[in-house]
Amino acid sequence: MRALPPAPPPPGQSAKRVPHYLWVGLLLLGLLWALHSVSMPAGLENAVTLREAQASLPQHPQQPPQQVSLPHILDDQPAAWSGWVDYRLDWPAALHYDDPAQTRLALLLPRVGTRFRVLLNGHEIYQVGWYAAPERNILSAWFPYLVSLPPGLLQPQPQQNQIHIQVQGQLLERSGLWPLQIGYHGSLFERHQVLEVWQVKGTWMMLISSLLMGLLSLHLWRTLNERLFLLMAVAALAHSVRLALSVSLEPPLSFGWYFYLHRLAFTWYVGFFLLFVAELLAFRDRLVHGLAWFLIGVGPFWLAWTLHTQDYDLYRIWAGAMAVCGALSLLSLLFRSLQRGALESDQILVLLVASFTLATGVRDFLVVQLNFPGDADLRWTSLGSLALLFTLSWVLAQRATASTREVHRLNQSLAGILAKREAELRQAFDQLRASEQQRAIEGERRRLMRDMHDGLGSQLVQTLNMVRSQKHTLDAGSVESMIHHALEELRLMLDSLEPMEGDLATILGTFRQRIEPALVAAGIELDWQVQDVPALSSLDAQGVMHLFRCMQEIFANVVKHAQARRVCVRTRSDAAHVYLTVTDDGLGMQRPHTKPQAQRGLGNLRARAGKLGAQVRFFDAHPGTGIEFAFPIHRTFTPEAGDTVPSVE
Repeated sequence: MRALPPAPPPPGQSAKRVPHYLWVGLLLLGLLWALHSVSMPAGLENAVTLREAQASLPQHPQQPPQQVSLPHILDDQPAAWSGWVDYRLDWPAALHYDDPAQTRLALLLPRVGTRFRVLLNGHEIYQVGWYAAPERNILSAWFPYLVSLPPGLLQPQPQQNQIHIQVQGQLLERSGLWPLQIGYHGSLFERHQVLEVWQVKGTWMMLISSLLMGLLSLHLWRTLNERLFLLMAVAALAHSVRLALSVSLEPPLSFGWYFYLHRLAFTWYVGFFLLFVAELLAFRDRLVHGLAWFLIGVGPFWLAWTLHTQDYDLYRIWAGAMAVCGALSLLSLLFRSLQRGALESDQILVLLVASFTLATGVRDFLVVQLNFPGDADLRWTSLGSLALLFTLSWVLAQRATASTREVHRLNQSLAGILAKREAELRQAFDQLRASEQQRAIEGERRRLMRDMHDGLGSQLVQTLNMVRSQKHTLDAGSVESMIHHALEELRLMLDSLEPMEGDLATILGTFRQRIEPALVAAGIELDWQVQDVPALSSLDAQGVMHLFRCMQEIFANVVKHAQARRVCVRTRSDAAHVYLTVTDDGLGMQRPHTKPQAQRGLGNLRARAGKLGAQVRFFDAHPGTGIEFAFPIHRTFTPEAGDTVPSVE
């Protein structure tokens, strides 16, 4: 039979949904356009950009002043420029005013440092870290500064004003002066706010996001034990360290430790991020793993050598190596993905956003490190990293949700399996219990048949033989006595079947009802000192019958052989045992009249007591004989394995 074609989608509903990574791709293109618009703005109204300055070295007066282009980076200059540099700025002809007292002007310094001060006409109007002790680590270059020009210090003619920006450099930190704007305060204030958002507040946003992402990934790794979350946790936490050091004006570290940890954290962020992407795409790409571990393993030594030599070109090489490793890794993963041809939408999304982040990083490397054309005031990597973190957060949340759903599904499946197994076990237990009940019934039936054969059956056979052998001389009294004895045997058997729950007092009370008439007939007084004692598990139906037989044997000896006038039955207990004692005031144990039959009866007592798990002791009561049974309280009586159904002839 041919399969039916799929049903058409309902009216108003498209057959396919547009993949979310296409929407994200369009959004990223919009972000690139926004970055370009913000970082390459048109000329500010009522403001002029200064791109040149006259630089001199106050500590080396023999060096003539030089006209330099901005940015002027001290790490790219000879060693003499690594100290104190004075930049004199010419007042732009396009910026003029009529009345200095009514003019509100300002300087906007997007990047300057690491320590600096601003002088207007020989008066200091602003400084950051200029007077701090040399051992303190001041990092002003990460922040934009808006410096108001006091109207009272302005000259009547604009061209007469002299502006000096003095900088104390720090090797390896790209100290120096970048292009700056001078103009009316209102126009520059808006630009300063934009720079503040992108350079400072944006970094704080990334720091918080990275820290939360790292802690969340670490928690998911400990919960799900999945390597993917561990890689993301290490990458995010390393990025958090770098960002925390970036927004600190005065980190609590020496510059050497600051430089090493700041650059190493970024190196490890890149390396572990590459491992994370490879793990997410489920690729065992040797190239990607090799490049990632190259960055993670070689980075600490390369940065230590850079710090030792104080050569910033070594770090430029390393920054370029990180960009190349990232580009090669993403290209390799993209090529492998196209070869496999079956990527999930989340994997495509991560590749897309990672490529966007790489593009922002390459742009910053070219503009900031190699001085390519472009506005270095804004770092595109900030937005690229933030977009990547949000994307990875969403993907990891999807992955964790899927894992939780899978665990829930497995739990439900396991619950169903357990319920099925429980039902099977319950059925097997019911069958076993029924089998045990049947076995107990069969055992009880065999016991009854054996007792009837040994007791009642024997009495009836003896009576029958006597009737047959003494037809003419039959003594009716003897026959009556034997039938009465058989009837007592039957009553004892029925009494043993009563549910007495191991209660020794109840069992002995039942026996008393059977034996007391015989004692009265023999003229023997019964002293009954039976008290409540702990229940005995060995006194089940079979155990009760064994106890009845023992008591029968004892009282038969008392009536027939002991010549006693009084017999005492007593019970007591301690922590481990229950004791049953029977004593009489007869002839005692060492009398010459004791017959062999009586000795055999005492042996039977020991045997039956052993079946009850009890110990039996015979003693001289002075006068008379005493017998004591010691029953263990915590002993479970087990019927004999050799019990068989006897034959009745």
